[in-house]
Amino acid sequence: MNQTWFKVLAVMIVGSMLNSFVFNVLARVAIDLVVLGVVYLVLRRDPFIDLKRSMIFLGGLTAVNVLVDLGIISITLSYLILLGLLAYMIFGRGYNNRRRR
Repeated sequence: MNQTWFKVLAVMIVGSMLNSFVFNVLARVAIDLVVLGVVYLVLRRDPFIDLKRSMIFLGGLTAVNVLVDLGIISITLSYLILLGLLAYMIFGRGYNNRRRR
């Protein structure tokens, strides 16, 4: 695994730990958005990472986390949405859409 992705994982773990200590809903949303911003800054520094696809996935992950923090969707529904997002990133457009010649 690339060193950049270890940094991204570390930022996300620290953000998750901070979210577990905070009880205010708006503060939890702010922490999620700050984590997304820091992850963007980390990914932007590596020229070999597809920034657009990575940020689409991480932005979707953050959007689901924000909706759960606000109580708009349940945790079970968030698991299904994240599974669908992961399946789209793996099997959808981008990775396996090359035509055979």
